[in-house]
Amino acid sequence: MQNWLNYFEQNRANRSPVPWEKGINVEPHLRKPLIRSLQKFQLGESGEGRKLKSNARKTGDATYAVAIDLFIGEEQEHARLMANILRELNAPLLASHWSDHCFIFMRQLFGLHQELMVLLLPEMIAKRYFRALHDGTNDAVLRAVFAQIARDEDGHLAFHIEYLRHAFEKISFTKKIFALVIWRILFRATCVAVMLDHREILRAIGMRPRQFWDDCGKIFDEVTAGIFSPAHLLAPAKFPATQIG
Repeated sequence: MQNWLNYFEQNRANRSPVPWEKGINVEPHLRKPLIRSLQKFQLGESGEGRKLKSNARKTGDATYAVAIDLFIGEEQEHARLMANILRELNAPLLASHWSDHCFIFMRQLFGLHQELMVLLLPEMIAKRYFRALHDGTNDAVLRAVFAQIARDEDGHLAFHIEYLRHAFEKISFTKKIFALVIWRILFRATCVAVMLDHREILRAIGMRPRQFWDDCGKIFDEVTAGIFSPAHLLAPAKFPATQIG
């Protein structure tokens, strides 16, 4: 956990510059669907994470608790960046949305390990979503913001994978399979919800539904392999590797 604490501290101090002074000149066909989509993601990343922080403190691992605080701070930084984009586009921020209520409700039901698995559902999809947004626009401000968020998501996934792998090491094979089956069902349901709710922007950036579905599935497979595969078969957890220019 000390390595992850160091990672989050370094990532907070070394953010990629965003050329806000250039203004945002989003392609006309992207403007409305991008606003509608970012409004929902911005709301989802703006939470305070009080329950997650509380559960992290209950582990008795002070380093992990601080790392979780920094992780949540990074999520809130994503919300701030998206809020800046929306303000530049003269668009309001959402106060609530049904998808955000659903995830908050699900996370309130469980302890730390289950809450992390619920949290990972949108995190896995966000990794592909922000890379798609980056590739789908030529605007310098948008590309800088989406590239930073996509790189951060790599780190978030690796962080939670490492913690959950240790948490699941002593669980029986049968329980692991049961957890994996339920998690896959929830993940695919989340994929369907995102693809329907954000279909306009995915269509506008030329992302085919089948491609998005398959790519998200590959991310899920990588994450589940990292969590559920025997530890001796895995290489040490790596820090973010996404290469976005």
